[in-house]
Amino acid sequence: MTRYDAATPPGFCFSAVHDMAVSIRDARRSGEDRQWIERAYREYLDDLGAGGTGVFPALDVTGQGPADLLDAWFRDERSIPFVILRDGTPAGFALVQRTSAAWQGPQSAFRLREFFVRDEFRRRGLGREAALLLFNRFEGQWLVTESTRHRAAIAFWRNVIAGYTRGRFREGSVSGEVQHTFSSSRPPSGRA
Repeated sequence: MTRYDAATPPGFCFSAVHDMAVSIRDARRSGEDRQWIERAYREYLDDLGAGGTGVFPALDVTGQGPADLLDAWFRDERSIPFVILRDGTPAGFALVQRTSAAWQGPQSAFRLREFFVRDEFRRRGLGREAALLLFNRFEGQWLVTESTRHRAAIAFWRNVIAGYTRGRFREGSVSGEVQHTFSSSRPPSGRA
């Protein structure tokens, strides 16, 4: 059950699934959160590389470190980085970006640019629950993309988005990416 009330600290959303508390925290105001994302980012890139996507170059090749790559996340006023927490412990991160893409129509639009859950926290519902917290937090049109080579990510997002929207979403393939577009709305108080 997702909770939005006066007791929820600013920047947080909470949910409980399988006797674990899942929350997302806006990382823009916390140096600790930024450092945690920087440490986890190499693991994220390694995870993407293991999927054979070929989309993300090795940090050694580009000459950039995680701090360099993530600097734009924290500088760009359209970008909102989040730490995903399980029972208060960092377990992953997400980057939501406000967009002005043509597919949005008159509503606010958001793109899930990055999403990562550390391996030891996977297959427990945490990623799904964190995604739902993000979708519920930002009402409007959404775009979620995955590389066409990353079959596990495609299956995960197709399942999560189909469940969230009750099948009311669009899926297409453009330039080596699978794209999911759908509309979200913040649930009324008391609704999960």
